[in-house]
Amino acid sequence: MIINKYISLVITGVLFLMLMLLLSSLVMLINPGMNIVYSGIIVIFFVFICRAFYNFLRNDDQYKNTRKRSSDIKGESYITKGESDIKKTFVIVWVFLMTILLAVTFIIIA
Repeated sequence: MIINKYISLVITGVLFLMLMLLLSSLVMLINPGMNIVYSGIIVIFFVFICRAFYNFLRNDDQYKNTRKRSSDIKGESYITKGESDIKKTFVIVWVFLMTILLAVTFIIIA
């Protein structure tokens, strides 16, 4: 199962938001005066995690997307393509749920 390019970008953005909320919550709990250099290094690491997550959403055993080859046919419209994958569905639901919970936690802490 692969997911539409634009929906994958939105879900990856939600993952990045979740990671940033997690970082902000941990900084507020552990050390509010954390050095900005360490936060920058962690954010760069988060970008690589999000890129790998985007590849996870866009690639499958049957469909492979690279810079030179795309499994999207011009004019084709879909949300998911291929047979259903419960693992990807669980990960997507988990990302949305954790983002909501982290947002609520951040509101409570701040």
